[in-house]
Amino acid sequence: MRFEPRVKRSPISLTSLIDVIFLLLLYFMLASSFSRYHQLPVSSAVAGAGAGARPALLRLHGEGKMDLNGQPLESAALEAALAPFANDPLKIVAVWTGPGAAVQDSVAVLAAARKAGVKAVLVSGLN
Repeated sequence: MRFEPRVKRSPISLTSLIDVIFLLLLYFMLASSFSRYHQLPVSSAVAGAGAGARPALLRLHGEGKMDLNGQPLESAALEAALAPFANDPLKIVAVWTGPGAAVQDSVAVLAAARKAGVKAVLVSGLN
């Protein structure tokens, strides 16, 4: 009969497994976003708006500069300037973003138009 010496196995260390799980947890926490996204309603067309409805042109030049129908406009007065276009789907506001305008400027204008009650907004030239 042959006896072989028993090899004593050391217990498996869970330290490396815990390290890997911690690194994965850290990665997914840093890679995910916890901010809330807001939704702006966008419709494709306005019923009844024909060739007779001439839109008001709101141009965004960037760095907070904008004008409504050629008249310079401050961002603080935007909601008051859009108030005459409220609650009438035939009164259209066309928003044109220039090459220097940021996407955040466009979103701020759309939010102000929604707050003012503008029913029809046409967006053109988003960067």
